[in-house]
Amino acid sequence: MTNYQTLSEIIYKSFDRFPNQTAIQFRAGKDKDFTKLSFAEFKADTIALASAFISLGIKPKDKIALIEDVGYHWLLSDFAIQLIGAIDVPRGTDSTGDELGFIIAHSESHRAIVATAEEIEKIKTGLKKHKVKINEWIVLDQNLSAKKTRGVYTLGDLLAKGRELVSKNDKEYKEIEKRIAKVKPSDIATIVYTSGTTGEPKGVVLTQANFASQLNILPEFLQAGETDRGLTLLPPWHVFGRIIEYVFFVAGASITYTDIKNIGEDLRNVKPTFVPAVPRIWEGVYNKIVAGVKKSGKEKLFLFFKDIAIKFTKAKKTLIGKERVFVPLSPLVALVHKSVSAFIFAALYIPYLLGDILVFKNVRAATGGSMRGSISGGGALPAYIDEFFSAVGVNILEGYGLTETTPVLSVRQQHNIVPGTVGHLIPLTEGKIIDADGNDVTAIPGGRGTLWVRGPQIMQGYYKNPKKTAEVLDKEGWLNTGDLVQFTDKGMMSIVGRSKDTIVLLGGENIEPNPIEDKLKEHPLIDHVMLVGQDKKTLGALLVPNEEELRAFCQANNLPSDSLAQMTANETVLAHYKKIVQQLISTANSFKNYEKITAIHLLTKPFEKGEELNNTMKLKRHVVQDMYAKIIDEMLG
Repeated sequence: MTNYQTLSEIIYKSFDRFPNQTAIQFRAGKDKDFTKLSFAEFKADTIALASAFISLGIKPKDKIALIEDVGYHWLLSDFAIQLIGAIDVPRGTDSTGDELGFIIAHSESHRAIVATAEEIEKIKTGLKKHKVKINEWIVLDQNLSAKKTRGVYTLGDLLAKGRELVSKNDKEYKEIEKRIAKVKPSDIATIVYTSGTTGEPKGVVLTQANFASQLNILPEFLQAGETDRGLTLLPPWHVFGRIIEYVFFVAGASITYTDIKNIGEDLRNVKPTFVPAVPRIWEGVYNKIVAGVKKSGKEKLFLFFKDIAIKFTKAKKTLIGKERVFVPLSPLVALVHKSVSAFIFAALYIPYLLGDILVFKNVRAATGGSMRGSISGGGALPAYIDEFFSAVGVNILEGYGLTETTPVLSVRQQHNIVPGTVGHLIPLTEGKIIDADGNDVTAIPGGRGTLWVRGPQIMQGYYKNPKKTAEVLDKEGWLNTGDLVQFTDKGMMSIVGRSKDTIVLLGGENIEPNPIEDKLKEHPLIDHVMLVGQDKKTLGALLVPNEEELRAFCQANNLPSDSLAQMTANETVLAHYKKIVQQLISTANSFKNYEKITAIHLLTKPFEKGEELNNTMKLKRHVVQDMYAKIIDEMLG
């Protein structure tokens, strides 16, 4: 474990550790081929841009809005900002003008780095109501017209200016090392505005020390090194995507940027060893696998071997002590449990190997065949996705954290993957569980409650919002995560719900929606779900059908299939969905009687990022609740 004090120091020193190795691969414009940069070339670009920033008059602690998506230009801009002691305020290009206007005004940013010139007008419109002006715009699009506009600079112009300053050994270039030396651990590195599932965005203040603490631990914890290849499409303005790029960089691994269009091809060609992803991406991969199997006519064979693989893997996990157990079993029960597992393991060993040869080696090949782990974060990984990929030999290193914790609090390690958990808390991180009555139940086997954490990665607070800060961060440095957890008998953490998501029925029953929603999403006809029922007698569900699968069902049953609206209005379709829900959410699947769903409604509008979903694809429950309030009342009375 290293002992760096600031992010600026880490970035600057990491450039020179692996000068000749490939640091970055990215596609420029519409080019299908990758542009490659070594660590030495990446350093030269970063130093040039940092020098140019200083020549523009950017001072330490100045705030700069950084409006760009995943890619080399984001990381280049961020690194240059960090090296001169300034503060970035990141956000993606899919944000609205009003949202960007609020963030820029609230953060007091007077310079903005934008992906394209089109972003400028959008932001100006959003800023009108705030009476804030951007003094300088820096456009990252290399194809911007050469026409000069006052206060607008292109990345190409600034890089050229910076290279000139470096070649002449001018004062701006010399200033960089001086600034790095003056950066303090307590200095702000970034203000990240939460996309949030409720309310107005809050500016999370993360310091140089917050990031340094993560980067001193995570490369070794994840066993990432200079021979690794990372493939990413995560938005870096979200701190999960950002910290993973930092980890790759500090470890000396290469970073390849991809997108939804090219990810399949890039997985096969780049053969990554690490692929960070939000759970929704793995759900999509799983659905594509299932759809491909159906088209091939081998669905029965696939399902047969899938069932064997899951049972075999569960038995193996039990035998090697890698199963989720909250309360230790008695010696006799444990012996019986292991004996049964040993029998299942032996009985399914040959069928499992056969399934691996016939089916699952192709799944691994589709990921490039070299993947040591996908780092999953930004939301809970559904159990059926976790079970499937574990069974077919694809390691998903599920982690847990918040923007407020920079973000990693825990993560699975390659040698210790226990399905249903998010691993141990990382070093230097403390955790405690407080139940609904305010009692500390951390030491009680199976104790369940809200997780509070303390450690060097905890945020400084919410920018200019002491009231909201005090609601989650106490004077002793403990942060209320708002998530309900349990620790296993071996100290691993399992996320069982979110305090604010808990649905309380009229009868007082408390229900965590996630397990029920995840179970329903296992069915190919269901694309998305939101459970409803707060203050109602029973539960209901808003279902977003998988249009492609539903159309295939309708055509197979000679039902009208011209549009989603037509299909969802069909009584036969509605009856079929009700049957699916009844079968999945039943006592046979370990759900309680009060968790059964008594009413459903099929939606004709998919849940979309920026509307019903936030930027990490989590449900904005309050938004969906408001959108469909009338329908929910009609469903549940």
